[in-house]
Formats: sequence, C-alpha cells, structure tokens
Amino acid sequence: MGGALSAIYPSQFLPSRRDMPGSKTRVAIIGGGVSGLIVAKHLATNPETFDFTLFEQTDQVGGTWVYTDETDFDSRGLPVHSSMYKNLRTNVPKEIMQIPDFPFQDQDGPSFVHHSVVRNYLLSYTEHFNLFPHIKLNTVVKNVEPEGFPSGQTMWLVTSEDLETNVVTTRIFDAVILCNGHYTVGDVPHIPGIETFPGRSIHSHQYRKPETYANKKVCILGASWSGVDIACELSKYAEKIYLSHNLEDLKMKKLPENVQEVAGIDRIHGNTFVFKSGATAVVEEFVYCTGYQFTFPFLSKKVFISTKDNLVEPVYKYLVHTDVPNLFFMGLPGLAVPFPMFHIQAQYIVKVMDGRVKLPSSSEMREDFQREKRKLLQEGIPLRHIIKLKDRQWAYYDDIATIAGVPSFPPVIKEIMDHVTEMRNQDLITYKNYRYHVVDSENFTVDYCKPC
Repeated sequence: MGGALSAIYPSQFLPSRRDMPGSKTRVAIIGGGVSGLIVAKHLATNPETFDFTLFEQTDQVGGTWVYTDETDFDSRGLPVHSSMYKNLRTNVPKEIMQIPDFPFQDQDGPSFVHHSVVRNYLLSYTEHFNLFPHIKLNTVVKNVEPEGFPSGQTMWLVTSEDLETNVVTTRIFDAVILCNGHYTVGDVPHIPGIETFPGRSIHSHQYRKPETYANKKVCILGASWSGVDIACELSKYAEKIYLSHNLEDLKMKKLPENVQEVAGIDRIHGNTFVFKSGATAVVEEFVYCTGYQFTFPFLSKKVFISTKDNLVEPVYKYLVHTDVPNLFFMGLPGLAVPFPMFHIQAQYIVKVMDGRVKLPSSSEMREDFQREKRKLLQEGIPLRHIIKLKDRQWAYYDDIATIAGVPSFPPVIKEIMDHVTEMRNQDLITYKNYRYHVVDSENFTVDYCKPC
C-alpha cells in the first residue's frame, strides 16, 4: 500500500508515527456556513479530543447568508456560493431559528429578520466561541481522497489551495465533515422551446434586486418558498407575474393582484409560454425557482455517492456515509428548522467520533437507509421529495437527539412553526408581520405589527 500511495502523494504526505491516530482526532470541516460553524463550535468545546480545521473558500464565514451583488462567478473566478437576494427576510421566526445555546441579541424586534441580521448573528457566534483560529479563509478544497491503512482504518487526504498564495497543501485527517451547502447549483429543468425565448431567463440563485423587473411581464416557475417570496416582491415593480407550478391546488390565498397562478409550463414559442392547462401568456422575463442540486465536486470517485433526484445516498440518518462512516454530512434535510437541527446533528456527529455513540455496521446502516427509502416511496412520496422532511422533521430530531443523549426540540418550536404555516396559508403577503415571544418550552404569545 505504501508504494502505491507514494506514487500519488509525495513522501511528506505519507502517514508517520505522529500522523497515526493518537490522543486527538483530526477533523476537516468543509464549508464555513451555518452548519460548518455549528459543528466547529461543538468540536472546539472538546479541545483534548479533537484537532480540527474548517476550510472556507471565500473571505468570510456565513455561507449563503453573505450577500453579494455577484451572481455567477466571484472575483477569483469561483462559482458564487450565496443565493441571498437584497431584500430577503427569513421565512422562519428568529425565536425558533436561533441556535439553542446562542440566542439572537434583539429579542424584542421583528421575528422575520433581514438577512444582514442573520449574517451579523453568525459573525458574533464565530467570535463568541473563538472559532476563527481554526478557520482557513480563502482556501478552496480541491480533493478529498480516502486511503486505507493496514490497521483497517480509512483516513482522508484533503488537498486545498490557498487562493491568496496559490500554495497547494495536502493534509491527513481522521474524519471529514461536509458542510458545503446546497444553495449554489440551481436545478434547471429543460422546457421544450426554451432556446427560442428572447428574454432573460435566470435561476433564483442569480436573483438579487426587484427593480430590474420594473414594468415587465414575468413568469416564475416554482411555488415553494423562494418562488412565492420572489413573486410577492416583484409584484411591487412588475406589470404582471405568472406564478407557474404543478401543485394540485391553484388557489393560494391573498396573492398580490398582479400575480396570477397558472399551471406548469408545457412549452415555449418565442415570448409565448404555453401552460399545461392550454392557457398562454406573453412573457418578457423568466425566473426558475426550481430548487437546487447537491454537489460534492471535491469528493474522490473512490467514494460512491449518488445525488440522483436530489436524494444523497447511501447516507445513514442523513448524517453518516454507510460505507465510510468517518465521512459525515451536515444539513441535508430540507423543509426543516435548520439552525437548531444543525445543533443536534453536530452533537450526534461529535459523539460518533469520540465513541460515545456506536454506529451499526455498514451493512446494517445501508439496510436502514434502504428500508426507510422503500417505506417513503410506498407512501407515495416521490424520490426527489424524500429529502424534504416537513411533517417528518419532528420525529427525526427526536430520533437523533435520543441516540446522542441530548435535548431535542422543545414543543414550543413546533407550535410556533405550525402557527407560521397557518398564517402563511391565510395570507402570503402579511404573515411576516407577526411577532412571536417564547414564554417557556411549551407556550408562546404572538402579536401583529404593521409594518413589522
């Protein structure tokens, strides 16, 4: 094995006695967004056990919460990571969005805050827990390669490039945690005739400011969170908006007057969009709000990973690769309450790495994954929606929290989330004007402020 490894990596990268597992577990965290910062904090609280490095390709922490006017490539030629648009406010109240051990400072202000508030919150979190000494900014991970050793253990060779010096370095780690997010590569379905459309078409990843759509006829494809939010924002500027989707119910409540729900797009002829209902519309601007793809471009082909239909597999409990259980994933589930979920996921991963949580065998983890997948498909959940937890999220939190021996979500979080969903269903325009106050683990109060 040593000779084969030498052919690929210089001798200084081969394991020496000090590189072999010792008193500390060496961990690589890839990505300095929310999930990466949270798992870094939990590793930092165990300095006797872990020696970790967080790699972040940009010059700031915060991931998708770092706003930029750039939409395709940054100043270094790398794909822009953030999908944040200028006026975005959270769609989850800060009272339940906050990380459990680090509340937002302003508990009396609006519940649905501007993205800059979240960005500053994450900076404060990073500084409070003294994470910056462990973070390598402006450092892009080029390759993550597993290598087996005579002991039977798989270790990881992580190759990164310092974008300021162009120095390429390869280091050995005992575990890798992937926190590179999934709001960067837009999922753009092919629509027959799209090549004939003369107007501008973008994915919501590239959307930034509504003013550029003034007096335009716009079609938005997709009616999940971003589609509806962008439609409501554009309604203040655009002449007409066609909100196209394939949901069964075409009766969203209280949309702006110039927003019209229409069926999915069947085909396009120049500026004419033909919808699946047979109706047509003349369109000048087109926005895909059709979700994102999971990508791990740095991961060696030695590691089998499938992202077909947006399901990352084979991954046990959305956290552990079944075949190489020292490769972890953070933040895969969607339609969840993200920051507190990351808080539980991070503790689960840390306890797996320090031995306090014992994983099943690889074959047992793979079978558990396949069994859950079959069950959900039999219940009529499409493969591409398995990752969207929604009503399943609460049982998921309880499950991994119980295994890790840490607190799960208090009941009040679900209660507030249910109220948010109800108010959103009643009025898409005004639901963010509600302000929530947590009384205790089971109770909350709410008031309405206009404008909030």
